[in-house]
Amino acid sequence: MKSVILKVANIIGETGVYRFLCPGRVPVFMLHRVTDGSDGIPGDMTAERLRGYLRYLSSRGYSVLTMDQLWQFLNKGTSIPSKSVMFTIDDGFSDHHDVAAQVFDEFGFPLNFFVITGLLDEQLWPWDDQIAYAVNRTRISVTDLQLPFGGKYSVNLADIGLRRTIREIRNALKIVNQEHVYQWLSAELYSKLEVDFPDTIPREYRPMSWDDARSLKERGHGVYPHTCTHRILSTLALEEKQHEINEARKRVEQELAQCPDVFAYPTGRPSDYDRADIEEVKRAGFKMAFNTVPDYIRAGCSQYELPRFSLPENTADFLQIVNRFEALKEKVPRQPNRSRSFLPTR
Repeated sequence: MKSVILKVANIIGETGVYRFLCPGRVPVFMLHRVTDGSDGIPGDMTAERLRGYLRYLSSRGYSVLTMDQLWQFLNKGTSIPSKSVMFTIDDGFSDHHDVAAQVFDEFGFPLNFFVITGLLDEQLWPWDDQIAYAVNRTRISVTDLQLPFGGKYSVNLADIGLRRTIREIRNALKIVNQEHVYQWLSAELYSKLEVDFPDTIPREYRPMSWDDARSLKERGHGVYPHTCTHRILSTLALEEKQHEINEARKRVEQELAQCPDVFAYPTGRPSDYDRADIEEVKRAGFKMAFNTVPDYIRAGCSQYELPRFSLPENTADFLQIVNRFEALKEKVPRQPNRSRSFLPTR
């Protein structure tokens, strides 16, 4: 019954009635990994599904905004088409350039890349992905992990399985000081799970190159910093925050010969950054910053806490956001929490 109601609601949404009732709302979609089906890339968004979404937007006259167009809307009050959306993709993996960008190029749509500069420099790969890598390769069923700065997590794969274990270790690390999280991975996680620490970044986590990033800029896409190491800013001391923000900005400027003015907070929940982080982002010269709160951007919202929807895994949810039915639901009291598919995936 629920799926039938949603289908009918989306059909009505294509008439534009929800956009009329909820004007001035722009959905920004966030991707992480895009697979072509044969590359072994972890993640649920396939190139074909993404292509289907963009085909829908193209066939119905939607505008896919650039960062500058969004800035003009927020800061200058410039009008934008009611049928407007934006897309971002986080981290800087090779599939972002090799797969995702290729799909967007087919339609002439811009995609905005938030890159971990340490990943593109091949100095590291994200700590949360390393957890998945190690847990998926261990033959140990039960062990205790000593978490950074105290606390313990008891691994019991026989009881709760791989996916839940990965999620729980990630969540445990999100609330502790992450200053030495990468040292902890090699010294504690890999050691206790008896998994060899890779000498090089594994193929499935291989980054795009800075040459790739330059190519993206030349093709009309945006490339912006997402910190140096993807550590959660709210857990870090002031000097570490400043390094993550300023050095990432400097590296993008050095490589792309263009001063980046947009930033994305790692993991991006309201608990993952604080007022000090926002002030540092401002001082660094950024004019906009994105989190991962699932909501629409509208005039008057904070330019340093811009929300994003995770790109849904099914078309009905995608249409619900695009056609602003999700915005209309906000006006109806006692609505249930958003679908899990709208929530951040990391």
